[in-house]
Amino acid sequence: MKRDYCRLGKRQLAVITDIFENALTETDALAKNHVSKWLYQKWLDNPTFLDELDARFDQALRRSKFLIAHCLPLAVQRLVQLIVSEKDETARKACLDLISLQLSNAGLQNSKNPLPRKELPAKLTPEKASKMLAILAEPDETPKYLPDNDL
Repeated sequence: MKRDYCRLGKRQLAVITDIFENALTETDALAKNHVSKWLYQKWLDNPTFLDELDARFDQALRRSKFLIAHCLPLAVQRLVQLIVSEKDETARKACLDLISLQLSNAGLQNSKNPLPRKELPAKLTPEKASKMLAILAEPDETPKYLPDNDL
């Protein structure tokens, strides 16, 4: 998508800049730049104006992803520390958050270069399932771990 700044007016660029760089709401940006709602609606019908808005949205999302990626290791470290909290509810929530993070791969996977997925294990046969249940059902004993080829 090629951005064409020359085809946008100064007020159009000022409104876009106020929304994305100066963190004003649409209403505040329009008021500051003396743009009526009618004129703004007309601008929204302009493909060049929409292209610039889309480009700024993409840029803002990219910045957010970088920020999240930068903070993610610290957040995970903090969650891991909370797992051993003396407060049961805090530890439980930290565990759930870590599991959810891992399951969703939120922020950990690049959409263009996804991490390779592990292959699913072979289907569980009734024989393997009964061996596993027998091990789990043994009372008051340390579980016996079977080699992979036995399961």
